[in-house]
Amino acid sequence: MAALPSRFLGAAAWPLTIWTSLSQFRDHPADDYIERTFPIVATAIAFWLCVVALIYLNSSGASGVSVGMEEGEAAVRLSRRGVGVLSSVLALAAPVLYVTGFWLFNAREERYRR
Repeated sequence: MAALPSRFLGAAAWPLTIWTSLSQFRDHPADDYIERTFPIVATAIAFWLCVVALIYLNSSGASGVSVGMEEGEAAVRLSRRGVGVLSSVLALAAPVLYVTGFWLFNAREERYRR
């Protein structure tokens, strides 16, 4: 029971602690360690991209997003309204990705204890 709080804290910090498990791939050549770790890593990458995009879009300098600048003209441009909608979607997706990653990480740690 004493390990329960530390295990919960490790699972709660899964977006940070998952990267240490990448160094253990060589220790499990015949195991399905990669198969059970890859979904968590993919969720962590999506979570961090979502957080970075939220920070950028909600910063004071982000009035719009332009993609494909050519000769001073943007090929795709999101207006302030588009940025607001994208920010709202990302604000919904970030917690969903966090809960999904927490569940995946905790399920892996319960099933395959170290």
